[in-house]
Amino acid sequence: MNLKDLKSKNIKYDWKTIFVGVQENYFSRDIISEYAVELMEIGDESEFVSELAWGVSSEDLDKVMLEIKTNYFPHLDDDSAILVEENRKLRFVCLSEIKKRYKEDNELLNKIAEFYGNHHYPEDIVSFVNYMPQEVLTTKEDMVNRFNKFLELERVRFS
Repeated sequence: MNLKDLKSKNIKYDWKTIFVGVQENYFSRDIISEYAVELMEIGDESEFVSELAWGVSSEDLDKVMLEIKTNYFPHLDDDSAILVEENRKLRFVCLSEIKKRYKEDNELLNKIAEFYGNHHYPEDIVSFVNYMPQEVLTTKEDMVNRFNKFLELERVRFS
């Protein structure tokens, strides 16, 4: 995922989004430099942003992430409602991209299940994870329909 994916869904983003995205593996560390360059293009001339625009090595990533948090949102804990919402935003974009790429039901449901396992097993998507027990008898089509309804509600939430 990258910034253009967020832009294509009209999702607003800032350092909190970038931080959560890197922390939760929605983005690679390169997104930090990409965002720094974007900020410089709109006039941010701070030394920190200028340094980030040159790139972030894997050895420096933890230090840079701590600096981002300290500089831009030091008052927020990792489980604050604001950062949870940033994660939800990123999840929406990621799941939307999965829907766009995988048209066949089995493949789509397998990718959703993979996402579920890779992102801390979010409880609110269990109803369309194909290997999870369902409360009522469920078909593939039922799960795909639930997934589509979920994405639509999230789209409305973030638009």
